[in-house]
Amino acid sequence: MTGASHDADVMIVGGGPVGLALAGELAWRGNSVLLIEQTDGVIDHPKMDGIDLRVMEFCRRWGLVGEVKKYPFPKDYPQDMAYFTSLAGYELGRESFASPSGGAETVRDGQSPETRVRCPQTFFDPILRRFAESFNSCELRYLSRFASLAQDGDGVTVAYEDLRTNASRQVRARYLVACDGANSTVRPALGIAFEGPGVDSYSTSVMFRTADLFSLHNKAPGYRNLFISEDGIWGQLSAINGRDLWRAMLLRGRERRASEEEIREGIRRIVGRDFDYEILSVMHWARRELIASSYRTGRAFLAGDAAHAMSPTGGFGMNTGIKDAVDLAWKLDAILKGWGGEALLDSYTSERRPVAIRAAREASGNWQRMQSPGKNPDLLDPDYRGALTRYHVGRRFAATMLREWYKLGIDLGYIYSDSPICCADDPDDAAREQTRKLSDDATADMPAAFFADGTPVTAANLREWQRLRQHLAEGTPIDPGWKELPAHEVMVYRQSSKPGARAPHAWLADGRSTLDWYGRGFVLLRIGAGAPSADDFIFAARGQGVPLEVVDCDEDPVARVYRRPLVLVRPDGHVAWRGYDLPPGGAEQMLSRARGAMN
Repeated sequence: MTGASHDADVMIVGGGPVGLALAGELAWRGNSVLLIEQTDGVIDHPKMDGIDLRVMEFCRRWGLVGEVKKYPFPKDYPQDMAYFTSLAGYELGRESFASPSGGAETVRDGQSPETRVRCPQTFFDPILRRFAESFNSCELRYLSRFASLAQDGDGVTVAYEDLRTNASRQVRARYLVACDGANSTVRPALGIAFEGPGVDSYSTSVMFRTADLFSLHNKAPGYRNLFISEDGIWGQLSAINGRDLWRAMLLRGRERRASEEEIREGIRRIVGRDFDYEILSVMHWARRELIASSYRTGRAFLAGDAAHAMSPTGGFGMNTGIKDAVDLAWKLDAILKGWGGEALLDSYTSERRPVAIRAAREASGNWQRMQSPGKNPDLLDPDYRGALTRYHVGRRFAATMLREWYKLGIDLGYIYSDSPICCADDPDDAAREQTRKLSDDATADMPAAFFADGTPVTAANLREWQRLRQHLAEGTPIDPGWKELPAHEVMVYRQSSKPGARAPHAWLADGRSTLDWYGRGFVLLRIGAGAPSADDFIFAARGQGVPLEVVDCDEDPVARVYRRPLVLVRPDGHVAWRGYDLPPGGAEQMLSRARGAMN
């Protein structure tokens, strides 16, 4: 609990989606939170409009899925990714999506109980704000600008300016988390370097409204539209509400800002004709790749864009940041409640920084793939030569871009394989796994195929696999200047119960997901009628003060994806350990490691 010398357990600087998610998660866990944000919190130009599966799973935990899905985007509006010379010109290609996550197969046997959702920041941030403010232990102070900080062995003292009164104020918390964006003022105050290639190029984003864009052309609607000229790709158009609100993106190269005349010419060029519209807001921004050298200095931490800046190609930025928040929140909660060890806080950098590097590299690779058409002088010719050029450019570009659209390996497939608080598989377990059988009554609904490691193949996997083959066969190879992840690791996602992985989803007989078991404390799964006793874990947890729930499950869909009779899942829903028997050092040692009390 907060002591007399502390105004809050945790202070957060920055009230964007990552700061709000962190505030809500910490308060949901019973901690006191004070957040300061230098703006009034109103968003008029959304930087993001897509929430990935993992973040939707967190929204499920918080009870927010219903609110998020209320965003008034027409349910029947296609989520296609389409490629044009202009809306009034030629269509070069298209990847069709019935929903942001794909077709019916993702609902029936997908690898999450949730789907990706279109929900722009203008709608999502207020949902997260209401969630955070629903807890009496959470206070949000807007129009409050960070000035300085000082740390000692018991906490962090922050000075800030109240922009309403111009008064200087001071608050104190046990811990501080900077969520104040890529241009963070807290990060340099902590002496943490921002490392990487830096700025690649500049773009101008324009929000505009028009009464009926669909009447100006004969193309089928799409969610994200990319525009290619004889000189290569130059613009994008995204449907923000599927009706009259649009976001145009003008790719500027090394030119920092577009003039109003250039903006209006860009919008006209996208549509291919003059029309009436209203510009609502303009944002000039830099595309860059930078990662903080460390996510922690003493009692102060970085999360979100303050820790990692990346190209938006892939939609990883905010989603990666909210995953940071959930990882950090349970660890701070464990320390504040007295059962977490000091190594738990050190594990935040070792777990989350590699994930950010992985996502940022993928995003930069996607940006290079987007530029792959290059120059095609005949692209707009109305004759046979032009038609043939358009066919080849469209076919290659559509195949090349598939890697960005099918990327669950980035969204869900990150594994904390080198985490100091996860315990690797016993090498002897691999041989035992090959001989393990499902019960006889499972044969009626057994999947038709398995991956080489025994993971069941789903209908969603087959769609991913087909797109992977198309991408490799017809796409334009790029040489980004670094070793990219193999395409199959990005495009074909297989659930895994390996230590460090997100614990798999499976539907239970009562209609719940296995993910509904996780969130508050540790969960020990006993899978199958013959699973070893949990008594040693229960005894060890009581002795160490660790919150532990034991779940017994004898359902074959769960056994298929979890692959072990004992699986220990952390409060963030990642696997800490799995095995056939008790771990070699016993449950006492295993829990000590998982809570960060062992080096």
